[in-house]
Amino acid sequence: MYRRAAAALATVATAGALALGMAGTAEANPGPGFYARSHHTSYAGCQATGQAGYRIWGPIFFCEPLSSTRQDIIVLWVRY
Repeated sequence: MYRRAAAALATVATAGALALGMAGTAEANPGPGFYARSHHTSYAGCQATGQAGYRIWGPIFFCEPLSSTRQDIIVLWVRY
């Protein structure tokens, strides 16, 4: 019984540690169905590219910084 409880506790602790570790890396991922199309040095350039690609990916796109530590890189996310 002790071994089962210890194994279950180790599994829960490992899963919790993995979840906390993944939380910091999933910063620039908007969700399922969206793909990073390109990166830009300005928000205006990103918006212009998003609007220019209307016929390819449609009206659903958005621009956001790569991460909280890299505000100088703007990523264009599109939905195909």
